[in-house]
Amino acid sequence: GGGAMERSDFLPVARLQELASQVDPGLKLETEAEQVLQDVADDFVENVVAFACQLAAHRGSRTLETKDVQLALEKLWDMRLPGIGDSSAELRIVQRRPQAFSDAYKQRLNLVRKSQARAQ
Repeated sequence: GGGAMERSDFLPVARLQELASQVDPGLKLETEAEQVLQDVADDFVENVVAFACQLAAHRGSRTLETKDVQLALEKLWDMRLPGIGDSSAELRIVQRRPQAFSDAYKQRLNLVRKSQARAQ
């Protein structure tokens, strides 16, 4: 990443391209789309980790446990994670609450849309 702010490793570009090619092997991702997806991933992980740590502290624990993460996901995003603790556990989003995106994310998305509109 050669921007003013370094991109995170939560969702590397290579992984985004891999996910896109699973849907359509010929699909290419715009740099702006990659950045928005990385921002969403960053915000998501940061929010869930921060809230889960608060929940652990509230329990009087100094250990972040799976149940803290599960409760954080449930409270912040209405997400249920069936089968956590199974060896075959996979993230399955049962319910989503898209309006829960942060204002900062919405502002970045609007900036991207404006820059795309100018570029065309």
